[in-house]
Amino acid sequence: MKRTRVGITQEVIASIAGIAASEVEGFERLSGGLAALFGDPHQDRGVETQIEQNSLRISMKVIAKYGYPIHEVARQIQRRVKREVEAMTGLRVRGVDVYVQDLRLPEKTAEGLKVASQKSEDIQGLL
Repeated sequence: MKRTRVGITQEVIASIAGIAASEVEGFERLSGGLAALFGDPHQDRGVETQIEQNSLRISMKVIAKYGYPIHEVARQIQRRVKREVEAMTGLRVRGVDVYVQDLRLPEKTAEGLKVASQKSEDIQGLL
């Protein structure tokens, strides 16, 4: 019987990783490249993959939501990405490195800080 090959590109693996990470509570978005400009968590920017002899190492740059324990968000991303990539590709994931690049404030908090800053400037103007 003739053997055939199935290839999975690194871009597909990166997309799977990005989608899996976006399902973790406390994850805001990937960091870097087009994802940083457009805020699309399904973009593969911010994800790098290294394939060596049927095993895979994934590095991800992410932005987390403020108020969530960063170490827990990163750990959940690692677990989910590993599980999903292995299930969808059949490759063994040797490791998932997560680098939290920034925090995203909730809109309410961000607006509150802006208002508080403005009030502080107004008060200083009166002195």
